[in-house]
Amino acid sequence: MIWVVDKKVVPHLIQEDGQLAEVPVRVSFEYAVEDGAVIDGTLSLRTLYNKRSVCKHFPRLDDEQLDDDVQATAERAIDEHLALSGFERG
Repeated sequence: MIWVVDKKVVPHLIQEDGQLAEVPVRVSFEYAVEDGAVIDGTLSLRTLYNKRSVCKHFPRLDDEQLDDDVQATAERAIDEHLALSGFERG
């Protein structure tokens, strides 16, 4: 078993009131790999972005929905990273 720890910056797009913004999201994640596959239950991730600035620029955004959308963007980016690295997500 090997533990992998990695960081990526992924873009999260927000379109609101005819404006389009790309918010950089720093994603830190770690997981264990064995026999070419990610061991089920070992993947953890943390996201970091300037939520205050985004909410100030887009005041009608729902805070909780924004967090959920950023989390989904981070998970898609990690799935893509794992696929490009040749690992299967367990």
